Amino acid sequence: MFEIAILLLPVAAASGWFVASKHYTGKAKKPSNEYEGYFKGLNYLLNEQPDKAINVFIDLLNVDDETIETHLALGTLFRQRGEVEKAIRLHQNLIARPQISHETRANVLNELGLDYMRAGLLDRAESIFLELEKKSSHQVKAIHQLLSIFQQESEWLKAIDYASKLELATQKQPLLLSHLHCEAALFYKNMGESTLTQTHLKKALKIDAMCIRAHLIDAEILMEKAQYKQALNILLKMAELDKRFAPLYIDLIVTCFDDLGRDKQKFHFLANLQSDTNSTAVLSRFIKVLVEKKGVEEASAFMKNKLLKHPSKSLLKLYAQVDHKIEHEEFDFLRTVINKLEDEPLTFQCKHCGFTSIDLNWCCPSCKEWGGIEPVTV
Repeated sequence: MFEIAILLLPVAAASGWFVASKHYTGKAKKPSNEYEGYFKGLNYLLNEQPDKAINVFIDLLNVDDETIETHLALGTLFRQRGEVEKAIRLHQNLIARPQISHETRANVLNELGLDYMRAGLLDRAESIFLELEKKSSHQVKAIHQLLSIFQQESEWLKAIDYASKLELATQKQPLLLSHLHCEAALFYKNMGESTLTQTHLKKALKIDAMCIRAHLIDAEILMEKAQYKQALNILLKMAELDKRFAPLYIDLIVTCFDDLGRDKQKFHFLANLQSDTNSTAVLSRFIKVLVEKKGVEEASAFMKNKLLKHPSKSLLKLYAQVDHKIEHEEFDFLRTVINKLEDEPLTFQCKHCGFTSIDLNWCCPSCKEWGGIEPVTV
């Protein structure tokens, strides 16, 4: 309420000037209705009733190019405070005024479109921004908002179209476009349209050859077709591109090695990968293979060495799961307690805004940036 009261001060001042000028230049000697209304609005403001004051001042204050900024600022404040209905009512009232210029009307339309987006009325917002797209002064802003709307509506082809328009109007955005093509590929994959799926995956990789997501989708499709050799080639390429995402595809790689009967290659790959990363997920897969290949004793010694160098709860749990050769009441008790410790979940963090989550979101739910979410090493 305090912010609204502060913002209403210039509105009150402008209204007072307007009413006073009409009073002193007019022929009537008695106070006008406007003059009475001004004091009524001022009284509401002083008594901390800004909602009632707003209605009075808006009715009193002429809408023109000199006062429009005050009205727009008030509408923005409403929207930011979550009072979207008030913002919509204010902006609709402004548009209805015949005396505003075309450029002013476009500015108010832009604000009304933002109101509708905040209220979740995306169809109404879309209509407004499609109209504003035709105006050169608002074209780029309108394209931005339409791109956002089509993403929220999962209209991926339209989103790709507007991302391309934005690229022409401003700058290249390979991350955004590649992820939109990935979304389109997943859409067509679910529809059973394999040709269109591959078309969009190829476009995603043409835009961004290092797009982990496109490679991952491609590998999963190949594995569904039991084409493990081709899938493995893609997955190994992914490991070369970015080892940070190894927890996402490590099980797929192990599955491919197993189905192809490449136990020796699997062992060497996991040994090298675990030495290059700090991922507990990768290490746990390697330990399992190490037990199978070299035995529990060597795996236990390996984990002891790891624990001495990098003591942590996650490594302690792995060690407790491996070392079963010691049969002692106290150790059995400790092993039981350790195994009851909660696993440290794989978490992801946005490099743009710092948003963290245990789920991988290719588009950050907080700042809406694509491709900024990265695994946090566990």
